[in-house]
Amino acid sequence: MKKLVFYSFFILLIYSFVSCKNEPQESTITSNSQDSTIQEQTTPNILQLEGQPISLVVTTQKAIVRAAPSIEAAEIARFSKGDSLLFTNRISEFNTAMKLEGVAYNEPWLRIILSDNKMGWIYGACINFDATQQVQLKEKVLDQRAVALFGASLAQQIAVYQKEVKTARTLPAFRTLYSRAQLLKDSLEKQMNIYLKTAHTFPDFFWLNELMDGLLVHYIESQNKYYLFKDLRVWQMISTQTDALEDDQFVEVLLASYPSDSIAFYFYGWQLPVDSTTMCSLLGSNIHIDVLDKIGVALDSNGYFNAEIKTIKQALIDDIAVAEHYWMPLEQIQQELNAILQKKYTFLSSGDRIALKTRRQLLQKHVENNIAVNLFEGQ
Repeated sequence: MKKLVFYSFFILLIYSFVSCKNEPQESTITSNSQDSTIQEQTTPNILQLEGQPISLVVTTQKAIVRAAPSIEAAEIARFSKGDSLLFTNRISEFNTAMKLEGVAYNEPWLRIILSDNKMGWIYGACINFDATQQVQLKEKVLDQRAVALFGASLAQQIAVYQKEVKTARTLPAFRTLYSRAQLLKDSLEKQMNIYLKTAHTFPDFFWLNELMDGLLVHYIESQNKYYLFKDLRVWQMISTQTDALEDDQFVEVLLASYPSDSIAFYFYGWQLPVDSTTMCSLLGSNIHIDVLDKIGVALDSNGYFNAEIKTIKQALIDDIAVAEHYWMPLEQIQQELNAILQKKYTFLSSGDRIALKTRRQLLQKHVENNIAVNLFEGQ
């Protein structure tokens, strides 16, 4: 009997020793005033990130919290889009390939704390956060997400763009940055809308706002389409980083063209969509003449932004000359149009002037010419 007890105790001791050796342990961070280093222990499955705990926002329709960083782990909680969670600065060192709402991801797991003080793990693709508060988390989640969804080349362009936003100090650098922003806009809009058409549910791309200053993701529900719009207040701030005046004057043209919220929307500030088929001109509200005044200042001999400015000018002239619907009363429309013609802008071509004068004549008999005015009053 004594031998049996001894052998049982000996086997239990060996089992406990082996279990301790096989249990995964978390990596820890030690830091000093100079730098921080990750010290790996037995099985470095988990990383501990630096910084204060930050809030995560659920961006998928549902998000499952599990007991461990694995799709096979038990579910311990479930959250919905818009819910806030507290990140505890622990992240899985490995990624898990998973398809969510029709989009394929390959992201790590993040440890969060629940309201009952229990810890759980949520999949990275389910959340968004303020990237300025946690740079390490941004690199592990958002930067890798950009690579997974848009490819290494486009993700690298995003990184280069963001670096140039911080370092643009000359007029040529601002010019290059503005051109890069347009290329990013075109490429990312194309890719986002491909996902939008093929995904089973609505894929959320608003996390891109954390990667690109000066570009904002918008979803236009009526068109079922994603856009990237320029945040002109950010571009104004970037222009002040240079000693040149040309970029400041160019941004002033842009701000005058989008006066309501300083966001470069898919239609100009002198246009007002009444419904899905009717676009009104706001001639008579003095937006047109304000833009033209700033164009006169901004057009310069070196021509850094002349192509963009001339595109804006032509769109404005076309709005006046060919619009079939005007929002303002006829008297105010005629007042602004007469003021534009009296200004004698040197950058207006003879064709522009002929178009404006012709429109003035047509407006005098707007009913006979099927031109609607004063839609503000419902006429």
